[in-house]
Amino acid sequence: MQRSSIFLIFANFHIFITIFCFYLLYDDMKLYLILVFIPPYSDNYPKTVTDLLWIVAVSDFILKLITIFVKICLTLIPHKVFEAKYRGKWYLAVETTSQLYRCLVPIQPWLYYLLESYQGPQKVIGVFLSAAYMVAKGADLMGRTKTWWASVLKLLQNVQLGVSPDKDQLTLAGLNCPICHDDFDQPVKLTCDHVFCEECVARWFDREQTCPLCRAKVVDDPTWRDGGTTQFVQLY
Repeated sequence: MQRSSIFLIFANFHIFITIFCFYLLYDDMKLYLILVFIPPYSDNYPKTVTDLLWIVAVSDFILKLITIFVKICLTLIPHKVFEAKYRGKWYLAVETTSQLYRCLVPIQPWLYYLLESYQGPQKVIGVFLSAAYMVAKGADLMGRTKTWWASVLKLLQNVQLGVSPDKDQLTLAGLNCPICHDDFDQPVKLTCDHVFCEECVARWFDREQTCPLCRAKVVDDPTWRDGGTTQFVQLY
């Protein structure tokens, strides 16, 4: 456990240094302002689609690193303070918040580029392209907002995985958790009547939807509850 914590601390330190060095190297462009929706451009930058995509991709990658940094901080919190049964909901909330924010960040660079790329009578083309972009973006934003709101509601809900079994049910279950093969610690009986340690089965349901023994469906889709981060790059 101690070695894992040291590794996670080193990973966060590495992320911090990577972000710091990148923005220090490109300090003249002030790309960090994009993360707070402030245009950092000078001399009509970005001038090409390549410049635009590079700026958007880099900003998206930095935001993903920040998301991983936050998740590692949550992981480093001692289990006595931050129980395993709550971690999945927090990981999900952090990930959906990150995806929603990353969906918003490219809007300003794209609109700037589309509106500034056309001058004179051709300006109307930029206006139409900007309107088309916002229509496409609106559909994406709507979906991500719904997903984010659902994760927030799950975070606020105190949903129990099951009920506490009585002595007879514990005896029938064998007194040992089928997951950790140790004595039961805060045992919980699922709707399928199988009994597990609460922490063990909470970790299981951060990755799976079904009971470890009978495969009966117990929880909803566990996507992002295991601390994973999407590999999708938000380019528009």
